[in-house]
Amino acid sequence: MTTLQCAVFLFINMTMLYTLRSKQVFRETSRYILLFNLLFADTVQLAQSQSMFLLSSFRLTLLYPVCAALTAFSSLTLSASIVTLVIMCLERYIAVCYPLRHSAIITIRNTGMVICVIWCVSSLHVVSQLSLMLKFSFQDLQHKEMMDFCGKESMFLDPVSALYDRAFTYFLFVLGGVTVTFSYTGIIVAAHSASTDKASASKARRTLLLHLLQ
Repeated sequence: MTTLQCAVFLFINMTMLYTLRSKQVFRETSRYILLFNLLFADTVQLAQSQSMFLLSSFRLTLLYPVCAALTAFSSLTLSASIVTLVIMCLERYIAVCYPLRHSAIITIRNTGMVICVIWCVSSLHVVSQLSLMLKFSFQDLQHKEMMDFCGKESMFLDPVSALYDRAFTYFLFVLGGVTVTFSYTGIIVAAHSASTDKASASKARRTLLLHLLQ
């Protein structure tokens, strides 16, 4: 992705974030609150990725502690983004399959608590990641300045760190895939029920397919 393309996407994301916060109906709807959280994480991730790309383009190297912090922050936003997508799929599943209980389960308060849990779980992953980095990656280094460009490959010098990162990443994507498949299947089954709103079920299916692509 070029810098111009990145700037365009950042502008679009920022516009959507502003819109989601400026309208009361969006601020008081759980679905759009979750969408705001997803867009926020994706926007931060995109901005940081572009910053790292520019640093490598200009052949600039960083200190290991700085690169470790940036790598951990990237993992934080990636984890939060994927888990938010999982929650959004479940929200659509509840809305279609349990419409009478949706308003009682998916409240603004519960949504806020779920978002807090998302960031807490993602933060625990980052703490674990940093602990492995500090334990294995820096103890034998004689120079704190990196000789290569900042990235996961440069930071995970020990096999344990790389294995943990791959395992957690695979877990997130499997979790996302299973959740989307489960929710999509449940909505298809519900769509054949006479008591289910056909239009709502069809819209939910398209939304879940979009989440799968994301």
